[in-house]
Amino acid sequence: MRYIVYFLLWVVCTCYSVAQTPTYSEHVAPIIFKNCVSCHRTGEIAPFPLTNYSETVKKAQTIRYTVERGYMPPWKAAKNYGHFLDERALTADEKQTLLSWIDNGTPEGDVSKMPSLPTFPEGSLLGTPDLVLRIPVKFKVTGNNQDVYRNFVVPTGLTENKNIAAIEVRPDNKKIVHHVLLWNDNTGAARNRDAQDSEVGYEEFGGPGIDNPVATYPGWAPGGMPRMYPPGIGLKMYKNSDLIIQMHYAPTSTDEEDQTTINIFFKKETNTREILEASILPDQLTGGYNAFVMPANKVSTFKGTLNVTQDVSVSGVFPHMHKLGANAKLYAVTPAKDTLKLINIPTWDFNWQGTYNYKNLQKIPRGSKVYYEATYDNTENNPNNPNIPPKTMSWGFKTSEEMYLCYVFFMPYKTGDENISQETTTDVEDQPLQEKSDIDIKGISPNPASEQAMLEFTMLKERSLSISVCDITGTTVDVISSNRIMPVGAHKEALNIQTLPSGVYICVVKINGHSVSIPFTVVR
Repeated sequence: MRYIVYFLLWVVCTCYSVAQTPTYSEHVAPIIFKNCVSCHRTGEIAPFPLTNYSETVKKAQTIRYTVERGYMPPWKAAKNYGHFLDERALTADEKQTLLSWIDNGTPEGDVSKMPSLPTFPEGSLLGTPDLVLRIPVKFKVTGNNQDVYRNFVVPTGLTENKNIAAIEVRPDNKKIVHHVLLWNDNTGAARNRDAQDSEVGYEEFGGPGIDNPVATYPGWAPGGMPRMYPPGIGLKMYKNSDLIIQMHYAPTSTDEEDQTTINIFFKKETNTREILEASILPDQLTGGYNAFVMPANKVSTFKGTLNVTQDVSVSGVFPHMHKLGANAKLYAVTPAKDTLKLINIPTWDFNWQGTYNYKNLQKIPRGSKVYYEATYDNTENNPNNPNIPPKTMSWGFKTSEEMYLCYVFFMPYKTGDENISQETTTDVEDQPLQEKSDIDIKGISPNPASEQAMLEFTMLKERSLSISVCDITGTTVDVISSNRIMPVGAHKEALNIQTLPSGVYICVVKINGHSVSIPFTVVR
């Protein structure tokens, strides 16, 4: 009898183990496709593809190493310290799924359950741009396995100020374009810097290379989705100005060329609230620029303060340091002593920086103080230290110098700003759908789509449901259902996309006065 019990226990444990073992087709591929293949595919910047089972199995141990240490996906902002567009961070469950799959021998599983590989469209996702600015020449990147930072100065040709609805970066050579930063200069200073260099553009590390550009624009990194700003909100591009395009080219072993293009879309409306930027610099430190000194063989922390003199709505932030950077945190303390978490980067990586845009505008009330804490490791323990042995460092634009800088993109606050979604460019309802008590929305597939798209969801309770499709301006282009009673169970609703031109659209699902918006892309 005892042996029978042991045998039954062994069978139960074995069956449980099998049931719990993730497979590539059903569990791993969805994670890889969502978080990795925008870079890890042929012709892109990642060093190897992960588009199928064979490619992924070959790199299983590399995946383990980078996932365990948080190196990949390259999302540096801490979770639950601000919610941003295009977040690439893995959840704890996703990490465990990947590691468990590797630990259990990387089984492929039932291939019929594997999702389709995402489609990555060519050309603009937003339509026909109003202004196309391109790097002046095919810039040659020498195959010497070194990072290249180059600022290119491109005249806008504008004879009047324009309100920007969207900026879309179109990398030419995706194998080497690591990230792109953008500024607007109407002083001629960048043009003068360019003229002093024998080659097109000028070398610069992470900044515009000039003082006080008239505007700083959100940058681009692989996986970022171009979006129109919500109605009535945008950036400004100034007349007689130049666009500074900073290209970070990743190391390459072969000579490559690139001529990246920037598509600019202007607002048709004239009454636009301009997104401004405030800069937290060493002059916000006690002691000013003279206090921004990092002694050799020391770890130094600096904390600057920005006083908020009016209610503001923050759309995004852009922390910046050089290679001594260790960590950075931005937060606000309100007059009521509440702490507003804006961004936390616990492990700074100079090669993975850019603008972090919030999913929703963030209100900071008048009288608040915004604090920017940044720590610098000027010791031999810092593998990125440009000086071994370490040398005392201070402010400067060169990679051999350091910067303490954080851009805060904001507007004067208006009632309801915190309900404006930057993810969908449409207003969020007063009571957004936040829990799955009535409906569980699986998503839209395929996404991007060309011929057909299906909205998949499960009704947990019988409820009245409305489904519509809006374009990026918030205009309704199709009504799928209006207050239709949906029974409990799984449902699929076809979205009518056959007549829609290429672009980004939003499927809006409304239930019991709540709503949720699901963005998707149509490709022609």
